[in-house]
Amino acid sequence: MHDERSHPLLQQTPLSVNPFIDLPKPPTLPHNYASLPSTLPPSSLSAPPAASNPELPAYVTSSSGFAAHPATIIAQNKALLEQLKKQRTEAEKKVKDWEQSIADRELAEKRRKAPGWLDSEQHLLQPAKKAEPEEQMNLMDEPEPVVMEENKKRERTAQDLGAAMDRAFGRSEMG
Repeated sequence: MHDERSHPLLQQTPLSVNPFIDLPKPPTLPHNYASLPSTLPPSSLSAPPAASNPELPAYVTSSSGFAAHPATIIAQNKALLEQLKKQRTEAEKKVKDWEQSIADRELAEKRRKAPGWLDSEQHLLQPAKKAEPEEQMNLMDEPEPVVMEENKKRERTAQDLGAAMDRAFGRSEMG
């Protein structure tokens, strides 16, 4: 048999009101309060399958109509990240190749200007010496007839050039 009254020990303790304790009061509801619906919407785990992955339910949806499972979205993001990494490494390789081609062109230009300078560790350029020391002649010691022949050739070339100019433009008299 169960008695609805309080416990006998509690009946023996006197009650006193403590002024420092505030008992909870019911909250005041705002004027636009709407109660919860009595039925819950259907579970998103039983959503229809997505077109991108028919094995998994598409419970992540957007306002544009896109729907997919989180695993599908994660896989797409990983694939995109891999593609971006691949493009970055290819771009870095292209830039490195471009910089190397510039350096190679500059080196080729320097080698063209000073052949032998950059090809060896020896950086003191000296003229090549002849193996057989023949009778060395100074340019100033050339025989006179050779110099005179060269002067005649120059005069003939100048006259030929003047004649060609006269034929092309007509003869002009000065004076």
